Amino acid sequence: MQPKALNFKMRYHNAHLGILCLIGVALMVSACSSSRRYKIDLMPAPTVFEDGTIDPLPKGQPPVSYDEFRMLYATDRKPSDNPDERPFYLDEAGFIIRLGEASVKAGPPGADWEAVRQVTLAKNRSEAYPLEVVSVRGNGYLADTYSFLTRSIPEDTLPDDRGREFARLVDKRLAASGDKDIYIYIHGFRVMFDVPVLVASELWHFMGYRGAFISYSWASTPSLFAYFADLEAAVIMARKLRLLFSYLAKETRAEKIHIVAFSAGSRLVVRALHQMALLSENNTDEEIRKKLRIGNVIIIGGDISHEEFGVALADGLLRIPERTTIYLSSADRALIFVNRLFRRERIGQLWAEELPVRTADFLREHPSLQFIDVTGAAGSTDGNGHNYFRQSPWVSSDLMALLAYDLGAAQRGLEKDENLPVWMFPPDFIERLRKALAKINPEWADPAGKTVD
Repeated sequence: MQPKALNFKMRYHNAHLGILCLIGVALMVSACSSSRRYKIDLMPAPTVFEDGTIDPLPKGQPPVSYDEFRMLYATDRKPSDNPDERPFYLDEAGFIIRLGEASVKAGPPGADWEAVRQVTLAKNRSEAYPLEVVSVRGNGYLADTYSFLTRSIPEDTLPDDRGREFARLVDKRLAASGDKDIYIYIHGFRVMFDVPVLVASELWHFMGYRGAFISYSWASTPSLFAYFADLEAAVIMARKLRLLFSYLAKETRAEKIHIVAFSAGSRLVVRALHQMALLSENNTDEEIRKKLRIGNVIIIGGDISHEEFGVALADGLLRIPERTTIYLSSADRALIFVNRLFRRERIGQLWAEELPVRTADFLREHPSLQFIDVTGAAGSTDGNGHNYFRQSPWVSSDLMALLAYDLGAAQRGLEKDENLPVWMFPPDFIERLRKALAKINPEWADPAGKTVD
């Protein structure tokens, strides 16, 4: 009887441990979201902008009203019964991608553009700079993202089932900024509709309102115990995300489409790109790039296993984007919990063991895949170490340079690890990055008034 009793105790202990780990995951990964509804404070200014030498913001008024501008969005969430009042979209699947604009109110009322420039780029703000979604306006949907197996038929869809009006809005943004690229932000686990819209808004602000920025809000659930449900949702939504990418490449005048995926959002992106790779198996690399126009794919705090990512790589994922950048950290405690739960390392974690020779050889043969270790970047381990792309002004500096100016790791001033195919932040990173950006724009001069060498 003793072995059976011991066996039962072990099973009970493992089940109990699994529940505790799940609670830990929910608490740790909750950094993917904001506990405050409908409003966030603008992230700290990237350090590279702090001394005023490098100023990414337009000299005149930006192409949109800075104090209440419309952020483009795509979502597969179900709209509320009264979309004129909060919540605008519910925390459940809507079975089809809806397109629209969200009106975002930024900062204190009445501030002129020069005041906004000084406050948002300041190293230490004297007060919070809030961002809030105040209204939404839908203007179309993508009919081919609807599944015939879904029993619930959308009843609120607009006549523009091919998204022509949304494509027109995207092209208008591209023409206004002079930048012909689209940027898409895909959020992580446990957030409501508003949060990715606001994060996309602050990223677009620090990029100087370049191109057209789109927030993709998938149907995750703001609940501590929704982790597994959200993981399943990520599988279901991947096809819809792939169709959104294809729609933007076909219907807009964008030259490139750049993708930023955070945490569990990496699952959608990797699966969508994996599907694209399988569908493009018989096409040449040139044909793929011309048709799909995917530029940078950036994965931050990726909550997907090395094994699943490796399967996608084996099926040709790297043929789809021009460059794939993966930010990772050895101090990301949210992913440490997820690793313990699934017993598989995530791509957002630094490797715990030495890489097999075949893996190291693959990475050397594919320089378009770059890994960035943020552990040494100032502020990257704050909180639970997961939300570093907003919390660390060093990481956000690197991200802005990559997104806005399409610079590789070496060009941005990062250093290659001697033992791993990983790039790291040197102590003088900010000085290096400022010099790199000054070469792009000679108008950016040092405090003495001379162009940085």
